[in-house]
Amino acid sequence: MKIAILFDGGWDTWEQRDVASVVDSVKEVQVALRACGHEASLVPVRAPADFGWLSKIRRVDAVFNLCEGIGGISRFEDFVVGALELTGIPYTGCRPWPVALTHRKSAANTLLARAGTPIPRFLLANGNKLPIDLTLPVIVKPAAEDASVGIDAGSVCTTKRALRKRLAEMTEQYDEVLVQEYVAGREFNVGFIGDTVLPLAELCFDNMPEGSWPILTYAAKWDTGSPEDLGSVPICPAEISAELQKRIVAVARQAWEELCGAEGYGRVDLRVDATGQPFVLEVNPNPDISDCAGLSRMAKVQGWEYHDLIGRIVDEALSRSTSRQAANALVEGALPVT
Repeated sequence: MKIAILFDGGWDTWEQRDVASVVDSVKEVQVALRACGHEASLVPVRAPADFGWLSKIRRVDAVFNLCEGIGGISRFEDFVVGALELTGIPYTGCRPWPVALTHRKSAANTLLARAGTPIPRFLLANGNKLPIDLTLPVIVKPAAEDASVGIDAGSVCTTKRALRKRLAEMTEQYDEVLVQEYVAGREFNVGFIGDTVLPLAELCFDNMPEGSWPILTYAAKWDTGSPEDLGSVPICPAEISAELQKRIVAVARQAWEELCGAEGYGRVDLRVDATGQPFVLEVNPNPDISDCAGLSRMAKVQGWEYHDLIGRIVDEALSRSTSRQAANALVEGALPVT
């Protein structure tokens, strides 16, 4: 099968190392697809007005969507996925609705709360006005970013003075800022491929620098070898009781189904408080699937090699597309009703 791998081709302002980090991950997927017996070509998207990639993907059977934005701007990911949906070509990952929704954390949290999913109390910041309805400590983060962008050692605020200072800093950099009650406890990741749940992972913060909050900062995710990176170690499978695992998976699945419809692939991040209650922190559609990333780590514990993970993501996309085609044909009267 011919598969096009769609990815952010970057802008002229990117440093060579930034381009290399994207291309290296893309080529990992290309090798894995070829190991599955597919032809895999690379199709970069280099600017919002670049629509050349649309004509290129019309020559293939499916698209492996790795485009997390354009020029590093994450909100453009919404438009790329929307365009893919309109082409009718099978593509991997989540549909436009969950991708766009989870870029607006306050909207996503509101829907989860209305569905009865346990989440920490939150407010969308109104300028530098202090959110008086929340209990300190709180964590302050951009409301329309992902990949821990904007999260650092100063993100958790324990006093009104610190919160006022943090809000002033954040509102200068970001259009929308979320303030959420901090949940003290253990942190877990639950991965999904369609409706299949992968082995749980726990983030161990035992070796974080002295005085640091046990949170996954931008440096912890992306600055390899930094104190935050070395201090936040994923453990998979998580060493927890069967009962706790059941509770975590139940809450994670509720969030995954509510926001993503159990389609595509993703990761749900949770905290469990001292009473054993899981709270959803984030639902992440289309997370990093590099061979060194969390979803691949979970897949290996499941017994899958990297190319198996990539192959199953493709299979999920094809089955979803086939189901939709069959439904459309039934509505149009092309298939008999039995």
